Amino acid sequence: MRIFKTGFLLTSLLLFPALASAKNVEQEPQKAYSQSPSVKTYIQEGLNLLILEEFQKAEEAFLKAKSLDPYSEEAYNFLGLLYLQQGLYQKAEEMLTRAIAIEPLHSEALRNLGKLYLQQERFADAASYLKRSFNLNRSQAYTAYLLGMALYFSGNVHKAIDAYEEAFLLDSQLPVEAHYNLGVAYHETARYLDAIREYEFVLKVSPEHLNALNNLGLVYSVLGEKDRAIDLFNRVLKIDDKNVKARINLGNVYLGVKDLVEAEKIYRSAISLDNSDISSRLNLGVVFFEKGDFEKARTEWTNILASDPANLRVLSVMASAFLEQKEYSEAIKLFQKLVILLPTNGPLSNTLGYLLADRGIDLDLSIQLVENALDFDPANRAVYYDSLAWAFFKKGKFDKALEIQKQALKIFQLSHEPVSSDVHFHMGCIYEKLNDKESAINSYRQAIKSNSDKEMVQLASESLFVLEKK
Repeated sequence: MRIFKTGFLLTSLLLFPALASAKNVEQEPQKAYSQSPSVKTYIQEGLNLLILEEFQKAEEAFLKAKSLDPYSEEAYNFLGLLYLQQGLYQKAEEMLTRAIAIEPLHSEALRNLGKLYLQQERFADAASYLKRSFNLNRSQAYTAYLLGMALYFSGNVHKAIDAYEEAFLLDSQLPVEAHYNLGVAYHETARYLDAIREYEFVLKVSPEHLNALNNLGLVYSVLGEKDRAIDLFNRVLKIDDKNVKARINLGNVYLGVKDLVEAEKIYRSAISLDNSDISSRLNLGVVFFEKGDFEKARTEWTNILASDPANLRVLSVMASAFLEQKEYSEAIKLFQKLVILLPTNGPLSNTLGYLLADRGIDLDLSIQLVENALDFDPANRAVYYDSLAWAFFKKGKFDKALEIQKQALKIFQLSHEPVSSDVHFHMGCIYEKLNDKESAINSYRQAIKSNSDKEMVQLASESLFVLEKK
């Protein structure tokens, strides 16, 4: 069946990077902007006091400099940095913005404002100012690193990697957290060997770095090295036996190798530590399902939805489970909810459209849903054309169905993508209704040869047997 497979979501808990604090960020050498001797004196005095964290005295010195020269970009920049270190973000933003207004090419003020926005989680703004700062002074490794963080949290992971890598080219001695954050970015982009290198570097410096241990375990789990993954998660638990994330990830490994007894034990231990964590409860339901106790699994998932009815992870897992159980009416209800929650998701729209068509329910809606999927996700149009052809077939419009199914097959051939049994079976059904016996027989044989879906192969075999008897 041409259905979007949601799959059971074995929630792997990637631990994301922490934002850098203002106090831990190295200071760039300051440019020699034009200042009177007395202004320079007060600024230098304030800077010395700022380094000593004597904030009140530092503020007084910078304010004196500003009063002597209201257009001193340096005074405003250091006042902004002072307020940033104190967590006075509104005042910091005001001072840094004034510094940039006076001198738009003040790279330090641009960087400090980017740093401020990074701490405020205004990541797009942070990336904008940090990029401007780095373009003005491309020798500053830490600016490139901060830019990488801003880009990462803005969702531009590949660009973040570029910025991180440039930072390391400028300074190979960046803090250990820089290696960790680069590892996370590699991890998310499936550059697993690069991620392993960065995580292992972190662990050489800091052997009890829980996030690196946990994420390294996740990488080895993905690569199929289950024993190494188990060892790493157990190392986390040896350091912190109440680490729920490591317990869940450990349970996922055992679930992946079908050690359901051990998986259930670990998930229950995670739930005992934190009953509010959905992941352990969700995957405990998957354990019940794998054990063949669908009702117990359903109860576990339904209990989660009682307090969080729009939880996408739970809804998608339940939808997959109902499909496997062939409880199509329940699956349709769940996919209807998912489509409402994610109205522009092509695979979901296609799946619901196909299910409605296959069951002969609301065929106009079925066609509309699949056409929506084609608009949302043209890259998968071959799959969606198959669903659309099937909907027109069910509606009795066989010529239209044939036209669309030929489009599907043409795209599959052009992309060199294997044609699944269901696509050939659907074509056989269409040809049979159009009384093209020879083409129908050929399509059914192709469905059997493809052998991608046991149910479809069985249906094609039965149809072929009947047709050849005629």
